[in-house]
Amino acid sequence: MITYKDKVYTFQEIKDKIERNDIEDEKEFIIEAMRSCFFTEDGTTIVDEHGVTVMTNEAHKKIMGIDGKDIVGKHVEALVDEGVFQESASLKAFRSGKQEVITQTLKNGKVVLVTSTPICDDEGNVERIINNVRDIPMLEQLYEERNKQEALLDDYRNRIFGPEYMNKNNVVAASASMRKVLNLAERAANSDSSVLILGDSGTGKTVVAELIHKMSSRREQPMVSINCGAIPENLLESELFGYVGGAFTGANKNGKVGLFEVANGGVVFLDEIGELPINLQPKLLSFLESGEFMRVGSTKILKVDCRVIAATNRNLKQMIEENLFREDLYYRLSVIPINIPPLRDRKEDIAPLVAVMLKEINEKNGTNKTISKKAMNMLERREWRGNVRELRNVIERCVVLSTDDEVTEEFIPEKTGDVSVIQVDSADELPVNLKEVLNGVEDKYIEMALKEGGTIRKAAGLLGLSPTTLFRKINRSE
Repeated sequence: MITYKDKVYTFQEIKDKIERNDIEDEKEFIIEAMRSCFFTEDGTTIVDEHGVTVMTNEAHKKIMGIDGKDIVGKHVEALVDEGVFQESASLKAFRSGKQEVITQTLKNGKVVLVTSTPICDDEGNVERIINNVRDIPMLEQLYEERNKQEALLDDYRNRIFGPEYMNKNNVVAASASMRKVLNLAERAANSDSSVLILGDSGTGKTVVAELIHKMSSRREQPMVSINCGAIPENLLESELFGYVGGAFTGANKNGKVGLFEVANGGVVFLDEIGELPINLQPKLLSFLESGEFMRVGSTKILKVDCRVIAATNRNLKQMIEENLFREDLYYRLSVIPINIPPLRDRKEDIAPLVAVMLKEINEKNGTNKTISKKAMNMLERREWRGNVRELRNVIERCVVLSTDDEVTEEFIPEKTGDVSVIQVDSADELPVNLKEVLNGVEDKYIEMALKEGGTIRKAAGLLGLSPTTLFRKINRSE
């Protein structure tokens, strides 16, 4: 190709323009075409209308192992007779008047690809031949490298965007088990029945609940979420059902609307339903059966239309045996049960999940980082006790900490959840405010306990605190 007067031309276009006499200055155009041949990695020679080599470039010498002075000024037929070349593509182009391509083996055993492109006058007479020489082993090496890259790309593409891959509203499912979950979610969206989503902490129960809402006829109405384990028992009833003014000490004099009223026409998502106090379960069961309830402190019956989706990481059947959860409530909630498998049992989802997470985190941080194959293999070998939530935390950490555009295996931590210890070597390094340091360490342990336990109540037990104390610490003012 050449650039002539701000436009790029191929050799065929050069030939066509000359044949149509569509050039303001034919000689200038041909000279520009010749000149362009010498700013390339390809070996190039130019043969004049008499068949004499008039120009050659350094790349030609490197590829062919022939010094330019040994061929410039010589006729191509003489070069063949002398055994410099086995055959001449230029001669073939002279005879045919069109582009000719040959392969040729040199004395040193190297195989090259030669392309000869003629430039003709108005009467079809060849005025110049431009020869382009390429090293075939080098091309094969480049092709092989390209094929390896494309194979790797295809591998990830097939794992991420292949026919077995599903992505509904950013919910990733490459594994058969997760495709089953999405199919169940889609069918559940077409009804108004209660749904119980089961699965370990961090598997994506909230995401599936949101998906059901988005695909349902209630999508234009609100979805109100509440974590039953994150609110003290004495406040949970009033949060769910509301209260009238003066219902209890500290209550707003104007009363408060409960979440079921707020979600009228939409969906209420009861996360960690296994943490619902046993004394509150009959009232929830009554609401599920009738859609009616009374605010705390009121005798007036209210009726709303809202769908309930519940989720838990606890074994509700075992809780029923231990008299911690009502059996009738369990069956009322689990009209449509959906069980999300842990990430360790669906390793096929890791690569597409990483791809989606990388895209989101790159957009968030203004970066464009990728992940190496070795790093991906490490991610796929892990057990992921924290499931998708833990995977995302690791990917975000890698993007932030990696110094290159590619996240390599050295940035993949062997385990997660470690707490960094503040090391102070001198008085000059002491923090100004000891309370801030203590609060920081305390917050880190609380964060770990919440991830491990999944609920306020469980986390409080791990930390040796009461749920009320832990709730106060979480919501303390900064």
